Amino acid sequence: MITSAVRGVVVTALATTFALIPTLAQAEQKDQDNDIEKVELVGFNRVATWPSSHGVHRDNWTTPLDLYTKHPSKYGRSVLRHAGDGESECAVVRAEGREVTAQCTRTLRLKKGTLTLSDMINYRPFVPVTAKTAIIGGTGHYRSAYGDGYITLDGHRTHFVLNVDE
Repeated sequence: MITSAVRGVVVTALATTFALIPTLAQAEQKDQDNDIEKVELVGFNRVATWPSSHGVHRDNWTTPLDLYTKHPSKYGRSVLRHAGDGESECAVVRAEGREVTAQCTRTLRLKKGTLTLSDMINYRPFVPVTAKTAIIGGTGHYRSAYGDGYITLDGHRTHFVLNVDE
């Protein structure tokens, strides 16, 4: 026969379990419904600013950008529509020969809000480079944004492919 003490422990354990089931189900549903917004942008440098060829440490440069999104046209080609503006601020952390490693902070001002990115790039003049970037914050629609993506620098064009989690 079950004693009253054991019965009390079993009832308490079951009550606690049943009380937590809705919370666990909500947490699991939130993970399943985890919406990641893909943001793809093309930026064009308004002013050509680059690290100096000698790549001295603490050499900084700023690049203002006009941002565009690709949209399909009725003729099957993609057209660019203005999406906002932004800028990249980079600081040299290492230089070897003509290659410069820089820490960059990028601000993308879009119609829905602002995204702030941070990345480390290995820049070589006239050579396209792709680097991983982190979303470190935002405003407006992106106020609680985080995530990651890739940035490709190719001459005066910058391509962003971002996975924005909120």
